[in-house]
Amino acid sequence: MVPPSNMMAELEHMIPCSMRSSLVPVLVMLPFLGSAQAQSCTYDYTTRQFDVSIENDILYGVAERFDGGTDSLRLNLFKPVGDGVIQRPLFVAVHGGAFIGGNRNEMNELCRWYAERGYVAATISYRLGFYAPPILSTPYAYDQAEVIRAAYRAQQDVKGAIRFLRSRSEQDSTDVDNVSICGVSAGAITAMHVAYATADMEKPSACNAAAPVNHILVQYPRPDLGPIDGTLNPGASATVNACVAYFGGILDTAMIDAPTDAALFTYHQTGDPVVGCGYQQALWGLPLGLGANYPWLFGSCALDPYIQQLGYTSDRYEFHPHTGNAHDIHDLPLVDGWAADFLARQFCDQGTGVLPLGAADFLVYPIPARESLMVDVPGGGAVQLSLMDPAGRLIRTSKANRMEVADLTEGMYFLRVEGPSSTAIRQVLVAE
Repeated sequence: MVPPSNMMAELEHMIPCSMRSSLVPVLVMLPFLGSAQAQSCTYDYTTRQFDVSIENDILYGVAERFDGGTDSLRLNLFKPVGDGVIQRPLFVAVHGGAFIGGNRNEMNELCRWYAERGYVAATISYRLGFYAPPILSTPYAYDQAEVIRAAYRAQQDVKGAIRFLRSRSEQDSTDVDNVSICGVSAGAITAMHVAYATADMEKPSACNAAAPVNHILVQYPRPDLGPIDGTLNPGASATVNACVAYFGGILDTAMIDAPTDAALFTYHQTGDPVVGCGYQQALWGLPLGLGANYPWLFGSCALDPYIQQLGYTSDRYEFHPHTGNAHDIHDLPLVDGWAADFLARQFCDQGTGVLPLGAADFLVYPIPARESLMVDVPGGGAVQLSLMDPAGRLIRTSKANRMEVADLTEGMYFLRVEGPSSTAIRQVLVAE
């Protein structure tokens, strides 16, 4: 979300500084020694190891704006080079900006990271803008319906982009059954509604024909916005397998109605003043009455007990709260590593709940680890474990299949596993 123009410089369209051109590179992780088993697991999909080719400004559709004008909708596409895979996972990134600002280029760096991991990654533009009250300008909103309608248009556009990308799967060597979506702020709100608002009955009433906007002597019509999936690029599916939401929210928890819905990874600072972590009105913590006409959303903290009760398993749902009051990611390399591991687990665990380690002789879990790391060897064979920090310095060893990590600082480490017939190195995450 974004404050008024006199606060733009400070908050810069509410895109966290860590997600713009000053993104801190994630540590390059050591590759596995050996190969994973499943077709989609040719690589670990967490290690940044490939060169990247980029196609910018690909037109995926044309749609009508809130004010009756027309937008040409485009995306940037990032592909790994030299991976030799013909069915790559697809990663779709959605920028933030309060539905009035932001740009797909702000997600270029994140898409590059995922292409380096072996994904085809796309950052998407979508229609922006809504009506403000008379005299005032956005981000002040005429009423709650205006913001909801803007988010709905964004959702329709991104679904159209997903269908477009699926339709060219042979050209991009993508796996049409393995699509993940990721968003930041307003982009996370969009991503969550793309993932879970999939039935016509979930269309908000504000997105039907609504009373016109009245600006003194001028009226602006608000027609019906059409079906919940939009009409761009019909034919292919717009469903996704997993959603990564960085400080996002959803209008209604009931949109997520079964533990078999898309897997969900959320991150939120608990005192976020823009998109609240609880059940709060958007822009609740900003001054000058900015949020007075914004809708209420279920943020990550409010959503968590519902997801738990719904029965999502721990391998398909992760919530990472951080004690803080910023609309930002407190440690981007750490949180990005968690998300990359989570997404890889959706198509690499083959139902085991753990990730393949190295030459398939070993399994290491849980990821992330909070108290201990466990290593399983088929047949119960013994292993020698060595844990190293990112600089390669040895921290501790173990001759058991378990290593305690509860006392370690949160972050990335490397675990060396020496077994009876092979050795492997695995990047692991330790969380508080």
